[in-house]
Amino acid sequence: MRQIIYTSVTTNPSGRAEDDVVAITRQASLRNGLDGITGLLYTQGADFLQAIEGPDDSIADLLASLVVDPRHRDVGILIDRQTEEREFGDWMMVHRGRRETVDDFDRRLHGLLLGVSHETAGYFRALVPA
Repeated sequence: MRQIIYTSVTTNPSGRAEDDVVAITRQASLRNGLDGITGLLYTQGADFLQAIEGPDDSIADLLASLVVDPRHRDVGILIDRQTEEREFGDWMMVHRGRRETVDDFDRRLHGLLLGVSHETAGYFRALVPA
């Protein structure tokens, strides 16, 4: 199984990555479940941080489409590795809702990261607002 963690920046005129989350979620749920892909997408401000994992061929195809997706730019690969097991059991989108406090969001994110490798968790935790 292959796992990739990457960052990118939204091209949305609002400058907010979360403004694209509904469309991304819809597209991802249709494609990723069929292709055996799971992961975690985190948004903060203009930034995306995403972990994707699944069969090598499925991840390669998804990565090729992500690189040319006009909703974001500056795709930077942080991790590209083989894993024995999934770290993310199902597809998740994570962003802080307007009514959610920073502390509540932090607790929710930390709960989602239980059981993932320290390296993977570190990328996500580094972005949690102080």
